[in-house]
Amino acid sequence: MIPRLCYWTDGERGRAGRDQVDVIERLARGGVELVVLRERGWSAKEWSDCASRLAKLRAQGLRVLASRRLDLARALELDGVQLGAESIPVAEARAFLGPEAHIGYSAHDAAEALRAAAAGASCVTLSPIFATPSKPDAEARGCAWLASAAARLSIPVLALGGVTPARVAEVRAAGAWGVVAVSALGGARDPEAAAREFRRALADEEAR
Repeated sequence: MIPRLCYWTDGERGRAGRDQVDVIERLARGGVELVVLRERGWSAKEWSDCASRLAKLRAQGLRVLASRRLDLARALELDGVQLGAESIPVAEARAFLGPEAHIGYSAHDAAEALRAAAAGASCVTLSPIFATPSKPDAEARGCAWLASAAARLSIPVLALGGVTPARVAEVRAAGAWGVVAVSALGGARDPEAAAREFRRALADEEAR
């Protein structure tokens, strides 16, 4: 099953200067199910240390992906990778990591998302749905666009970009399977409480 609540790291900005693994541990306690590590400045040792520290949470069900880095995903036995237009093609990643690997794909239009789905992606993240401070120059696409794209896809869609607990109902109604957040989770004063708020919003929608 594809997770409904996901956190993507973003260096210092995404975690408000705190230890990344500590933030992830708090988020997992609050209900985050999948983490994408986008730490381009980390050394190999920092990646290895992170994987070791997250081993217990992974044994309890947390999925951990490497952004673009198939080599790290395989070497550290992570759950998969998050790819995009500038990454290795989805089909090659699938062949390299195997049929059980979680291969997410970040798309910015429906045609791109459809190609990723056809090539074997596990799910597609569509963004930006709303305006977001992490990408101030990116045009918010809105929920009508999300709904149009999601309706054409046969794999789960995750909504990213300005998504808050208050907007969960809107993106779910537009066809999103789940949501991705960066600063709304990792940058929160209390990451665990922030994750629980997202989970309550998701649970409310599932109960409808």
